[in-house]
Amino acid sequence: METSYEISLNIKTLKGMETYGCFPLGRDEGFARSVFGLLQGEDLVFPSSVITVDLIKREKGVPFPLGLRHCNYEQLAYNVKLITKEWFKYLNLEGVKE
Repeated sequence: METSYEISLNIKTLKGMETYGCFPLGRDEGFARSVFGLLQGEDLVFPSSVITVDLIKREKGVPFPLGLRHCNYEQLAYNVKLITKEWFKYLNLEGVKE
């Protein structure tokens, strides 16, 4: 199995953090890190943080966290739009084939 990258969306619930969304970003680590670097939010995550956005590397199906950001609802909306736009550009405009 190959190495792949993704950005996951997580929310704090009574049971703990739950992943409710995931953006697969393919196998290009540089691209995944560059998109994550553009995201809005705070690098410091506190116990009171409700929403987090994680950069995950998967090797043989095993997730390895590479980055984590706390964000509010407005930042989350911006981040979802940004991820979608960057993935579209990567796949369609830069000639990359996954």
